Amino acid sequence: MTIEAVHSTARAEIPDSTVWVPVATGLWAGNTAGNFIGLIEKVSTHGFTARNGCCEPVGLFSSLAEAKRAVESS
Repeated sequence: MTIEAVHSTARAEIPDSTVWVPVATGLWAGNTAGNFIGLIEKVSTHGFTARNGCCEPVGLFSSLAEAKRAVESS
């Protein structure tokens, strides 16, 4: 009986689209292709603060969707 090792060079595919993960109540972290792109935090009734991948402020937004778009395009 012969046992052959199977070698694969295939890697898990990482999506190019941005994924937003809730890491705590009112806090989301975004990544694209496995790279951290920024954070969004709910600020009581004022809206959502967004920070880029270097944690520099991107702005204050009235909706989560607006904040996500701003981070994704920064």
